[in-house]
Amino acid sequence: MPISQDQVFAAYEGDNWFARNNNALNGFKPEEDLPCKLVELYQLHPKNVLEVGAANGFRLEMISDRYKARAVAVEPSAEAIIDGRAKFPHVEFVKAGASAIPLRGSFDLIIVNFVFHWIDRANLLRSMAEIDRLLEDSGYLIIGDFLPSNLTKVQYHHMEDPKIYTYKQNYAATFTASGLYHLVCLLTRQASLKPLTALTSEEGRIGVWLLQKNLDGHYVEGVFQT
Repeated sequence: MPISQDQVFAAYEGDNWFARNNNALNGFKPEEDLPCKLVELYQLHPKNVLEVGAANGFRLEMISDRYKARAVAVEPSAEAIIDGRAKFPHVEFVKAGASAIPLRGSFDLIIVNFVFHWIDRANLLRSMAEIDRLLEDSGYLIIGDFLPSNLTKVQYHHMEDPKIYTYKQNYAATFTASGLYHLVCLLTRQASLKPLTALTSEEGRIGVWLLQKNLDGHYVEGVFQT
């Protein structure tokens, strides 16, 4: 049986990604981070926050400090977790992928920022179900990812394996199509630019969505009985 894309990231590529990007993470600026901007703009004041694919917890540390929230990081990279536990003692770390998160309970805010495009397509819906399972009713979900005009797959250029791809699409649409989530806000910008700008190309655009979960409130009363 061929190894899945998720297994590749769990085995070694998650560690490789962290090694390549650790210096950049040390220069994290919350004022340029779109998930943090959405939390601030909509005055969410979360109490229990989960980030899936959190690296070393750099974003969660800021949110935990600012809002006095419990912060839990789910991350497949052992190296990122070791670094995070040393730097950010207020963040709880769980080594896992998105499709099988060994947690119970619920969170009022879940962040999945630039993670879905790496997930093996066989595990995509399972990963979304795990996130939905852990988000409480009326809780908020922040999704950040590429937003091209068409569903796009691109060979992952950091590996020679031609079967490893990044998959770019509107992942928020799957949640809103369920009828259980509604769109609160969508911020977009060019992938290569930090400030918000209207200068975005169709293929170079990223989006960060703020969704709210509501199990019953999005339905209207019908006039015909079934």
